Amino acid sequence: MSLLTTDRMVIDPPFRELLARIELDNVSAVLACVGDRLAAWSRTTDTICCNLKDGAGAIYIKRYHFPRWKQRFRAMLRGAFFKSSRAKNEYRILRLMRSLGIQAIRPVAYGERRVGRFLKSCFIITEAVPKAMPLSSFIKAFSGRRQTTAEVMARREILTSLARQVREMHAAGFVHRDLFWRNVLIRPLPENRWEFYFLDASVGKRIRVEQWRHDSIVRDIAAMSVLAPDFCTKADQLRFLRVYLDTERLEPGDRRWLRMVQKQSAFFREAEVQRLAKSAVFDPPLLDAADGAGGRPIA
Repeated sequence: MSLLTTDRMVIDPPFRELLARIELDNVSAVLACVGDRLAAWSRTTDTICCNLKDGAGAIYIKRYHFPRWKQRFRAMLRGAFFKSSRAKNEYRILRLMRSLGIQAIRPVAYGERRVGRFLKSCFIITEAVPKAMPLSSFIKAFSGRRQTTAEVMARREILTSLARQVREMHAAGFVHRDLFWRNVLIRPLPENRWEFYFLDASVGKRIRVEQWRHDSIVRDIAAMSVLAPDFCTKADQLRFLRVYLDTERLEPGDRRWLRMVQKQSAFFREAEVQRLAKSAVFDPPLLDAADGAGGRPIA
């Protein structure tokens, strides 16, 4: 390693012993780790899953790479030269979300490797949520086939629970600003109930003044609406909005707000569908929603 190259890693204290035991307590080891499963990949990022020994769960490592100087200059223009890397931002924001009572995945550590002040690589390590999968993957269990009565009821419970959790997040003054279904984990609970965990919140922030966070809330709900037609009926979508708005009937002001949501959702649709199609190869096995917490793989 050259004299100009510097490494920095911050580990949440409860996880220091764990990362030391599995020899992932330094930047070089994390960047070299191959993991047990590749969960996502692009030209400049990859995400791997590492299973812990003795059934102690798993962790995810998401890495951002800037191997060429052109990419490092671009990262500089986006603020990584003087400000935080995306990994550090996400670590900090996930901790903020959890402190506000928002159900976000637990950040374990983040790290950076720089050449001078230029960012070469960075990463964030998060704790895996048992029996959870991206909501965008989960809805494939419902798409393109006739649904049983149990699945219809499960779908409605999913939408109701999700609307409540998003409403609570916004009520806490926090906006995610990238709230596509791929950034929401769904986890089955006993008695056909569900809970959700938010992730990839590197651009999220807490905005205390309601008027100022209005546009970001519209963006959040629009992102959530992108894949809704693939999963539920228009009546279900309306039910979601009524639960989110905590109202039995949409007032004229609500309808104007809904039109803004629909317009932005249509703008997001094509790019999001293409992105999900490219990442489909990394999808985990789907669970049958009718089976709840004891779900079985979908054939």
